[in-house]
Amino acid sequence: MAIDFYNAGMNFYETGKYKEAYEHLIQDDTNPKCAFALGVMFYNGQGCERSFKQSTHYYSVAAEAGIIPAQVSAGFAYANAMGVPQDFMKAAYYLKPACEAGEASAKVTLAEIYAMGEAGGDRKEAAKLIREVLAFSNSEEAMDVYTKYELNKV
Repeated sequence: MAIDFYNAGMNFYETGKYKEAYEHLIQDDTNPKCAFALGVMFYNGQGCERSFKQSTHYYSVAAEAGIIPAQVSAGFAYANAMGVPQDFMKAAYYLKPACEAGEASAKVTLAEIYAMGEAGGDRKEAAKLIREVLAFSNSEEAMDVYTKYELNKV
């Protein structure tokens, strides 16, 4: 019988046994669920040395498999040069599917990229994304982008 490294790892993770969780998850690091968990662990330095480069690597693996929180995290990492060179096109690549899934934080990050005129976006698209977020929440981050880039004038 094969070991389910994801469930074993998450059982350890949930009890705060991060080193044991890491030791299980890393054995199946191409599994998107394991990769996402490893991304979180590297980001927080849980059971392993903190590494934004490793975190972004594992978020990207999981994002390619369609895991929405990983898409948000990978997009944010590339937009903010967290362990990788800043790359707005790659950030947008990861953020767009999360935006389509309705993820507010992805919309805010992509809106800021577009408001800066990066990744082929523009202020009109940025304003649309921010308005979508603000229609359903009082997000401070969305209001910051809305105000910073004067999207009310678009």
